[in-house]
Amino acid sequence: MKRVSCVVLPMLPLQILLRERPNWSAAPVAVVDDEGPSGRITHLNVLAKKSRLRIGMRQTVARDLVPNLRTAIVLPERVSEVSRELIEALQTFSPRVEALDQDGAFQLDPEGLRRLYGGYHNWASSIHRYLRARHWRNSVTVGFHRQRALAVAMMQAGVCVSKSADEERERSNKTELREFNLPGELCESLGALGIETLGDFLSVPAGELLSRFGTRASAFHDSFADDMQLPIQPQIFDDPARISFQVDPPDEDQTRLLFAIKGALHSLLHQVSARGESIQALELSLHLERAPLHQEQIEPASPTLDLMLLLELIRLRLGEQRLQGAVEEVEVFARTVRTESEQVALPGHQPRRDMRAAHRALDRVRATYGEQSVTKARLREAHLPEASFLWEPIQHARLGNQSGAMPVSSMVRRVYARPKPLPPRVPKEPQAGPSLAKDHAIEHMYGPYRVSGGWWKRLVERDYYYAETDHGDLLWLFYDRPRKRWFLHGVLD
Repeated sequence: MKRVSCVVLPMLPLQILLRERPNWSAAPVAVVDDEGPSGRITHLNVLAKKSRLRIGMRQTVARDLVPNLRTAIVLPERVSEVSRELIEALQTFSPRVEALDQDGAFQLDPEGLRRLYGGYHNWASSIHRYLRARHWRNSVTVGFHRQRALAVAMMQAGVCVSKSADEERERSNKTELREFNLPGELCESLGALGIETLGDFLSVPAGELLSRFGTRASAFHDSFADDMQLPIQPQIFDDPARISFQVDPPDEDQTRLLFAIKGALHSLLHQVSARGESIQALELSLHLERAPLHQEQIEPASPTLDLMLLLELIRLRLGEQRLQGAVEEVEVFARTVRTESEQVALPGHQPRRDMRAAHRALDRVRATYGEQSVTKARLREAHLPEASFLWEPIQHARLGNQSGAMPVSSMVRRVYARPKPLPPRVPKEPQAGPSLAKDHAIEHMYGPYRVSGGWWKRLVERDYYYAETDHGDLLWLFYDRPRKRWFLHGVLD
C-alpha cells in the first residue's frame, strides 16, 4: 500500500510574525485581519490563550481584557512567499511536494526514499530537524491516507509514522473538528449535537450531513473516503533564472559591457515573463582577468520586467565602481516572484503623487550610493535621546497619513549623532549658562528638562534646555552634571 506524508507548520501566520518580531515572544500576541478596532483575531499564541482570548474576538474586546496585547497583520502575500520558500526546502527531501489549502500544510510523496534514509522514520525525522533548526514549529507524519495523515499531523507534534491504516484511522479520529478549515458556525452546530472529533463526524451518514448542514460538511465527509483520494499534485520545479556570456577579448569599457548586458537581460526577461514572474533582484557577477570575482546586487523597489529600468540601475552601480581588471565573463542571476496584476485607475481618479516615480528615484539613489543610502528612523526604547532611534534601510516609499484637519505648524529637531561639547565657563555651574561663539549670545532659555538613568552602566544626569540666540536660532542644549559641562545636542528649524 502506497504511503503519503504530511508536514504541518501550525499557525503559520503567527510563526511568521514572531520570527519577524522576536522581542514579542514573551508577550501575548495575536494576528488580526484588520488594524482597526473592529478587526478580528485569527491566530493566538499560548500566552494570549491563557488570558481568555479566543479566535474571532474583536480587537477592542481583546485589548480591554489584555491591555498589553501585541497585534499585527500578516498579509496573505507574505504567507504565500514563505510557503514558496518552504516548498523549495521540502523539495530537497522529496521531488513531489504539494501545498494544501490550509496555510502551513504540505503533502509529500515518500515513495522510493525509505532505503535512502534507512526507513520512513529517519526520513521524517530529517525533515523535522531541518525545519526546527530554522525555528519553524512543525509536525511530520507518514501514513496511508492523505486526509487522515493531515489530521494526525495537526493533532500530534513531532514525528509520527503509522504502521498500518487501522492505526492511522484510530489516531486521526481523535482530531478535533476545529483544527480543520471548517466554518466556525458549522463547528458550533455540530458541537451542540456532541460531534466534536473527526471520528464522531465520520460516523454520521453523508446524506444526513448534506440535508442538515449543507454541501461543505458533505464534501468534507466524502474527502475521507478511500475511493476519493487524488494523487499528489506536485509543485513544478522552476529552473533558476540565470544567463551568462563570455567577453572575448576581455574588456573593461563599461559602455560596451552595458551593451552586452542589455542583450543578455532581454533574453532573461523573456524567460522570466514566460513563467508569469517578475524580477525582484539581480545578482551580477563579473569574472575579471587576473583579479578576484566582482559581484553586485541590484534590487528595484518593486518587482519589475522593465528592461531600461534594470539597465539604468546597473549603469549607475557600475559607474561608482572601479574594476581591478578586464571582464572575461558576465553572469546574471535573477530572483523572481509571481507577477501580480494591478488595478487600473479611471481617468481623473489617479493619485496626486506618483509612487512609481518615487520608487524609481529611490532605486537610482541606491544603485548609485549603495543599499544603505536610503534609510528611515525607527524608534526604540532607550533612556538617552541619541539612543532612542536607529536608521534602517527601506525599499518602498509610503504616503504619509493625510487627514482633513487643519495643518499644525511644527518644528524639526535635528539631533547630532554625538553631542558637541561647548567651551567651558567658570564657574562650572548650570546657572553660569553655556558659552557660544563670540558673535552669538543667548537671550532666553527654557527648561530644565531632566534626563537621568544609566546607573547600571554609567551615571547620566542631564538638564536639557531650549536656548534662543540673538540671531533667532533655537538650540537644544544640556548640562551634564557628572562632567559639569555644557553640550549642544541639536538645533530646531
